[in-house]
Amino acid sequence: MTASYLCDILSLKYVIAYFVQYNEFNYSHRHIIKRGWYKLMDPTSNIGTVLKKVRVERGLTLEDTSNLTGVSKAMLGQIERGESNPTISILWKISTGLRISFSELLGSEANNYEPISIDAIEPLNESDGKMILYNVFPFNPISGFEYFYIKLLPGARHVSPPHQNSTDEHIVVTKGTLVLTVENQTFELASPSAIMFKSNKNHTYSNPYDTEVIFQNIVKY
Repeated sequence: MTASYLCDILSLKYVIAYFVQYNEFNYSHRHIIKRGWYKLMDPTSNIGTVLKKVRVERGLTLEDTSNLTGVSKAMLGQIERGESNPTISILWKISTGLRISFSELLGSEANNYEPISIDAIEPLNESDGKMILYNVFPFNPISGFEYFYIKLLPGARHVSPPHQNSTDEHIVVTKGTLVLTVENQTFELASPSAIMFKSNKNHTYSNPYDTEVIFQNIVKY
């Protein structure tokens, strides 16, 4: 079994997880999505562009591509125009028929590097405005995580219910002292410090002190 094949299997695993978890993920983030703040990254959004690019570079017509992949000309055309959202089965047929990696088809191998200014991100204010969240890297099924930059103002206390569709949370405190409670355990995390815990447990973030707390929160799915 080759390394590229293993990468394709892992990519497929995360895309399947995306579709399976979509409704549950939306439910657990419903208060954020409802406010229009949270944008879930669609792993299929680049497929049409990548498909057409590969087809044109190889000099293939839609009929040629259909013969290679077993996907109809009409469906391929709709995918290229962004008019159809392909199923997992169709994605796999295109990937194997054109002999390109699953991650390449999803556009995850492109080297599109772009710095992000956290101050330019619209934050979400929780817990009476004392918890300020910046969704720096939204959930992506290929990477399998999301990354938040979070500020806790003095007196902040945020109770987070268990995240049933995620596995671990990784916390890195970079300013102040964060008080984290997971179930019946409480930790005082003075910067610089870090902790990882299972996110399917009740947990609370608090700042009982007079100085601002800043921490990074990585949620693994």
